[in-house]
Amino acid sequence: MGFRIALMENVRTYISEGQLGAVEGRGPVAEERVEISEDAAFEDKTKTAERLADQSPLARGIRQTFMYYGVSIVQTFVEFGVFTLAQLALPTGVANGIAVACSGSFNFLMNRNITFKASSNFWRSVAMFIALYVWNFLFGTWFIGWAAASFGCPEMVGKFITMAMQGIWGFCLCKWVIFR
Repeated sequence: MGFRIALMENVRTYISEGQLGAVEGRGPVAEERVEISEDAAFEDKTKTAERLADQSPLARGIRQTFMYYGVSIVQTFVEFGVFTLAQLALPTGVANGIAVACSGSFNFLMNRNITFKASSNFWRSVAMFIALYVWNFLFGTWFIGWAAASFGCPEMVGKFITMAMQGIWGFCLCKWVIFR
């Protein structure tokens, strides 16, 4: 905002002094205009960083929660889309494997780079994220069968419960362990 005001003041000055050519990039004042532009870009980046740093931990946590679950929703569409396309040419098991790998990679990259802005060791994060995926698969498979056998719970209800639990512990692990 300050850049726009400064630029407009400079344009008014140049017009009133008859130096319009300098504003258009001709003449000696053009170099000064570039410096103002670079300073303003730095100032805007600094203000953005300060604004993010000024957010309370609660506000950052809420933003990360919405981002995490938003990424998860988009991941679902990625997985179904890749599965649908891959299934046209490949057996179902292979298509599902490719879809899960693509959606998991999407989830990892988006959450690491955007949601949590992680600076931790990349390969450590990859290993922990894969371990989380393996755990979720094993636990989910066991829980769905156990809930059906123990309580007569329909498998779809067991799957829904499993997904809810995985969403909660997945967020906590990503925020405080995997992408710390």
